[in-house]
This record gives sequence, C-alpha cells and structure tokens, in this order.
Amino acid sequence: MRKFKSVSILFGLLLLCLIVVGCKDIIVSGTFILVEDFDFTAESGFYFYQVDITDEEDWADHKDDIDFVDAVGVEFFITSTETGDVTFNAYIDDYSGSSSTPTEIPDDATQIIENLIVSPGITHITYKQSLDFLTGLERMKELSELGQFDYYGESTGNEGTSFIIDSARVIITFSASE
Repeated sequence: MRKFKSVSILFGLLLLCLIVVGCKDIIVSGTFILVEDFDFTAESGFYFYQVDITDEEDWADHKDDIDFVDAVGVEFFITSTETGDVTFNAYIDDYSGSSSTPTEIPDDATQIIENLIVSPGITHITYKQSLDFLTGLERMKELSELGQFDYYGESTGNEGTSFIIDSARVIITFSASE
C-alpha cells in the first residue's frame, strides 16, 4: 500500500511538472506531414508548377532540424473527355524561381511518373496508389528537404484541352528532432 502511495505521489508530481513547464519543451522529435495543393495550367499537354513549402509553418519551424524525409507522394483528380487513353508523365527539377512559365522539360529533370495511362472520364489517383508507381524517390526526398522544386507534367494522346488535372497535391512526410 505504501509503495502505491509513493508511485501515485511521484506520478502526480510528474504530471504537475508537465502542466507547469509545458509539453513543448519536452518533445525532442516528431513526424510532420505537409500538403501542397495546386492545379495545372495546360499548354498543349504541358504542365508546370513550382512547389514551395517554405512558407508552411511546420517546415519553417523545423527546416534546420530535419533528420530525413520519410515519404513523398502525390494525389490527382483528372478529367479526360478524350475518346481514348491518355499517357501522363511527370518530372521534377531544382527550383528555378522563374516567374515565367517554361515551355519544355529540362534535360536534367528527374522523371517521377512514367507512362501513367489515364482512361476517359474522371480519375482519382490516391496518395497510396502513387507510392506504387512513383520513381525518382531519392531525388524527390532531396528536393523536398530543400522545400522547393519545379514540377513538370506532359500528356500525350490528347488535344491538350480535353485532359485536365483538376487538382493535385504533393504530400511530404518528414522527421525532425532538436
């Protein structure tokens, strides 16, 4: 009985310390998930977007303490009014910071989606599905850790205006510790 009282008192004191000091100063590591939503403006089957998570609060708070990027995935909602299948490819490259939209994919860009076949209608590609077909993951993680990169897409087998990426997102999971 005496041992139970001692443990209860010790537990109570620890709980009181947590309340007074706050949990913020005790946590030394964590896993964070960032989501960057965007849509594509297509020019003849060419898509471009500059991913920039540097203004996200979690990234800004922990950018200097990132241990590693655990996972990177994508999610798409695509509408195709084509009569046949469309092939979609995507690439990433260093952040250019350019205010003008490029007209082609740089030669040194890393391909992350290769020949994804999209049938006519509305297609939803989930984060989980993307983990099965994404390539170039090490480069994606490297650029995600920097917080900025350029994203390029191209579609073939379509007219350029009847295959639309309605919305897309890049989902980045990283671990950080102090």
